[in-house]
This record gives sequence, structure tokens and C-alpha cells, in this order.
Amino acid sequence: MSVSIDNFLKNIYLLNQETAGAVTSSNLAGRLEISVAAVTDMARKLGKQGVVDYKPYKALQLTRQGDEQALKIIRKHRLWELFLHEVLGLDLLSVHQEAERLEHHTSDDLMNHISRFLGHPDFDPHGDPIPGIGGHIPSEKGVIPLTEILENQRCMIKKLRYRNAETSDLYDRYGLKTGLVLKVMKVFSFDGSIEVKLPDGKKEVLSGKLAANVFCIRK
Repeated sequence: MSVSIDNFLKNIYLLNQETAGAVTSSNLAGRLEISVAAVTDMARKLGKQGVVDYKPYKALQLTRQGDEQALKIIRKHRLWELFLHEVLGLDLLSVHQEAERLEHHTSDDLMNHISRFLGHPDFDPHGDPIPGIGGHIPSEKGVIPLTEILENQRCMIKKLRYRNAETSDLYDRYGLKTGLVLKVMKVFSFDGSIEVKLPDGKKEVLSGKLAANVFCIRK
């Protein structure tokens, strides 16, 4: 598979998780930073190869074979992130950027060795599940967006979704990281922003957009 095909399949899979299956050509084009026409051409091509279930004007879906290919790439990406973070000490934004490059040029055998070295982990440093060799996904039972935590409830951050350097900067600015316990003080209906109380007693107001990328379990 080429890098462009890897990225195409991987992002259909990830967007499918984020949008409950409503992966359109336009939102995939936005994620990949290519034109809608280029998405349509690639989807049609991969449909003929049996990895994308392509139907004009319908949501994009992967076939079983496409799912398998996407999960292999995601497994490599997340294992590389954990290795780079835990072994080499790279920050969370850097590991994502480096893993984007490494995932396309690493054999399955090497990734199995890295998984063994790391103790066959279930989650990467962002809290995302690492698919197993056969595509098994570790359970994320109870993990919900911060936007679903009610006022006066406490929660612990289990996963942070990294999109770009700006998102990373915001996490750093507010001190958000996996394992951190928050208390939701107030939810503002006007714009969906959320006031949270940190363990040191400090209060911060997070935008609804940022809060939607923070995933927690209730405490």
C-alpha cells in the first residue's frame, strides 16, 4: 500500500469512529487537506480494489479488508507514539508527528517486537486504544467526552485527541493530561464552554470545541 492509500483508509476508519459512520467526501477531504474530487477519485479506485465500499453520494465505508488494513496502520502509529514517548521522551505532539512518518515504513514484524518490548500495551500516550495483532480493540468502556460530564461531577482524563500544534498548546496551557482529575463546575449553554476545577484548586474555562476532544471517566 502507498502512503496516500494508508492515510485514506486510516482516516476513513478514524472519522467513522468520530462521526458514527457519517464519513462524507467533504469531511474526509478536510482531514486529508485534499480536494473533494481527489477523495472521490481515490474512493472509486479503492472500491475496485475491494477495500472501500464506494457508492456515489453515500457515506464512505471500509470493507472488512479495508478495516484490517486501517487497523494495521493505526496499530503501528500508536505503538510508535508510545515508544517515542516512553523510551525517547518526546512530547505528545512530536510523537504524533513522527509516528505519522514512521507508520508507513515499518514492518509488522518490527512492530510486534516493539509491542513485546513495551509489554504489549493497550493504550498509547494519548489514551487511544492500540489494536492487537488480529485487530482486537481494547475496551474503552465508560470513556465519554468531557462535554457529557454534568455540573458538580468529577472525572478523570483518559484520552486527549490531538489534531494539531494549536490543540497541543491549549492542553499545555490548561495543564490537561491523561490521569488528571477534574471537577466540572459550570456548563455554559450560550456557547458550550465548561468551567473546570483542577486538582490544585485553579479554575479554567474550556471552549466546547476543546472539551469535545477531552475524554474522561466519571469518578
